[in-house]
Amino acid sequence: GKRCDGRELNQVRHIDSEAGILPRVHGSALFTRGETQSIATATLGDSGMKQKIDSIDGGDTKRFYLQYSFPPSCVGETGRTGAPGRREVGHGNLAERALA
Repeated sequence: GKRCDGRELNQVRHIDSEAGILPRVHGSALFTRGETQSIATATLGDSGMKQKIDSIDGGDTKRFYLQYSFPPSCVGETGRTGAPGRREVGHGNLAERALA
């Protein structure tokens, strides 16, 4: 099969990255693909800062979590920003799995 833009399923588009672009955070990077850009930042904390997760079979914690936002201006669009939508949650989960 092919993707809707004609790429093969195993074909990955080129992405440029530049690390260390913000001087006052523990880590930062700028990612660019075509006209779309994303800035990622990292802040370190101690073990008491772990994210607490409630589930039906008890609780868990995560040392790493990714906050991801994709405002319409990222792709030259206009619109409202607010709580993350399904697309942002999905993209954030993919990025977190790639990093963690």
